[in-house]
Amino acid sequence: MTTFSVASYVNAVWLTARNLLSCLVVMTFILSNSTVFADEQAASLDGLLKQVQQSIHQTEAQDQQRLDEFLAQYKKQSGLLKEAKARLAKAESEQVRLKRQYEQNEQRLQQQQETLTARTGQLGEVFGVVKQQGQDLSGVIQDSMISSEYADRLSTIAFADQKRIPTMTDVKALWWLMLQEMTATAEIKRYQASVAQPNGVYESVDVLRVGPFVAIDEQGRFLNYEASSQQLSVYPRQPTGSSVEQAKAYFNGQADTLLIDPSRGNLFELIGRTPTLKERLEQGGPIGFIIIVLGALGLLVAVWRLFAVLIAEWRIKSQAKRIENVSLANPLGRVLSAVQEAKSDAQDASSIEVRLDEALLKEVPRLERGMSALKLLAAVAPLLGLLGTVTGMIGTFQSITVFGTSDPKLMAGGISQALITTVLGLCVAIPLLFCHSLVADRVRRLIQLLQQVAFSSLAEYMEAKRSPVIKNEDAANREVA
Repeated sequence: MTTFSVASYVNAVWLTARNLLSCLVVMTFILSNSTVFADEQAASLDGLLKQVQQSIHQTEAQDQQRLDEFLAQYKKQSGLLKEAKARLAKAESEQVRLKRQYEQNEQRLQQQQETLTARTGQLGEVFGVVKQQGQDLSGVIQDSMISSEYADRLSTIAFADQKRIPTMTDVKALWWLMLQEMTATAEIKRYQASVAQPNGVYESVDVLRVGPFVAIDEQGRFLNYEASSQQLSVYPRQPTGSSVEQAKAYFNGQADTLLIDPSRGNLFELIGRTPTLKERLEQGGPIGFIIIVLGALGLLVAVWRLFAVLIAEWRIKSQAKRIENVSLANPLGRVLSAVQEAKSDAQDASSIEVRLDEALLKEVPRLERGMSALKLLAAVAPLLGLLGTVTGMIGTFQSITVFGTSDPKLMAGGISQALITTVLGLCVAIPLLFCHSLVADRVRRLIQLLQQVAFSSLAEYMEAKRSPVIKNEDAANREVA
């Protein structure tokens, strides 16, 4: 136990000594290296110090340069500020001067106006009357067809709408224009003017003007005066009848009458706006087109049935006159043929009557063919017109909802469709009803004629058949007596 403790102690001491020795060697090595590093660091600090000193010198130089530039700009801006202040002071003084001069001018103008008013005296009223007459004449010239001959008349009286006092030249021009308008009103004059053709091209043509009422060209076409452009144009739709031919003859000196519009073109313009039959039918829209088609179909059916009934009536009457020659080409002949066949079969009276009724019933549908269709078309046409009225009014109310009631033209389309379809429906239904009544009456008369002739033939046959029996009975009665 004691030996083990000593050995352990020696071993511990040995380990401790070895550790100390190791530490001593490491510290020696560290100390030697620290000395080398201190020497190198001292050399780098000197260089760094030199670099810092150089950087400080450069920064100071740059700051000095910036300061010099700033001082230069400051001096420059100070100079500009002084100049601006000087200009502002000069402008303010100029403003004051001009304001003072404006006030002086206003005072002088007022004094001049007062002086003018005092000097003119009653001439002011004269100038007012001249201007008023000039404005009135300007409106007359603007709407007068005579201006198509004398251009630029409005510029002569332009002083009427200006503030300046009319000069003597203006007064003379006004007097001359009034005199020219009065004399030209009673003239029938020929001259050349630029006239707008229906294709929009202006052509220089010979024009004959009758006062301010009407103007025609060499083709007899009536011309419209457009006040906005002060130009003549051909009416797109000329008056109907022989008015154009009459105007052409009057232009060439071959007639002494001419159609005159006393309203100075307003009536001709209204005639031009009147829609044609085609345009009115187009206003009816699709429903109007359907009504027209049904009306044409109904008219064809009516004509067909009317001719068929007339031919059948003629044939029946012809057959009635020659009852012994039976023909199968007419209803009466076919009925009589059926009766004769029944007679030849020696049937009794009741059987012959049944065959007769059968033959009559076969002829009735042939005679009444197409009547139902004609009646149906006559009944449907006004209903379609009512449908067009409803759709047209719906379109009108939609226009009112979207655009309001400010523009009546927007509502005119729907109202036109409503009225045109109603008119078309009635125009189709009324003639078809008359045709249906006419054809039905003739058919009824033919059926009555057939019945009358057929039953008359049957009665004659029955009378002839009963005559021998009655004679025999009379002879027997006489013998008994």
